[in-house]
Amino acid sequence: MGHNTLTAGFDEISATLLKARATGRALPGPPAGLPSSLEDAYRIQDQSLDAWNDRVAGWKVGGVPAAYADRYADKFLAGPIFARSVLGVGHGGCVEMDIFDGGFAAIEPEFVFCLGETQEQDRMFIGAEIASSPIPDINAYGPTAVISDFGNNNGLVVGPEITDWRSRDGAATVSATINGVLVAERQLDDFRTSALEALYFLRRLVIQRGLTLDAGLYVSSGAVTGIHEAVAGAHAELSFGGFGAFEIILANAEKR
Repeated sequence: MGHNTLTAGFDEISATLLKARATGRALPGPPAGLPSSLEDAYRIQDQSLDAWNDRVAGWKVGGVPAAYADRYADKFLAGPIFARSVLGVGHGGCVEMDIFDGGFAAIEPEFVFCLGETQEQDRMFIGAEIASSPIPDINAYGPTAVISDFGNNNGLVVGPEITDWRSRDGAATVSATINGVLVAERQLDDFRTSALEALYFLRRLVIQRGLTLDAGLYVSSGAVTGIHEAVAGAHAELSFGGFGAFEIILANAEKR
């Protein structure tokens, strides 16, 4: 991607996170010297993108926590989704997804875009982000930690398509059940509202970073029911009401 060389400290952060991800091993904590600005965090992310041996298949969009709202102008943050970590699943199906056991891991039901040649050709699916990082409790260290480590993403599940997503009634019920326990349920007046807001943010951000959003890329538009932490072996059932449902089993990446 041709980015400028990072300062020595930031370069070391990138190298530490990449090594942990490549081996599937959790770290004892965040690398020292995390940046204070979102701009520097994205520079670390860019450096890591240059060094990572996989194709970017999409982008996740997440929220900047309310505790940091007065510190940063952006409401959202973003990170790459890599091709080898994207799996499709049909209605009622089940997929196994890797996490960093001992690090951070969560399952997040989300609406997922697949970008078209034009915005009018964008498609929408139900799905889930597998938020996982070698850094334990990564969200406690703020959005710069999340951005620096590929947006705290370790996978995307793409479920059934919502073929008439632009025109159908917007009401939807989304729920997450983990190990047989209903952990969250949310009634949406219009499932498109937050998803489109996240997509508009990403379109602006990629321009600022000198990147492109090509047709075929996925965009995971943010947690609908919350961030549901889980461990290896967890079995989740995600339901999007009339849009469909699917299951996820989490596996330990280090044991692959």
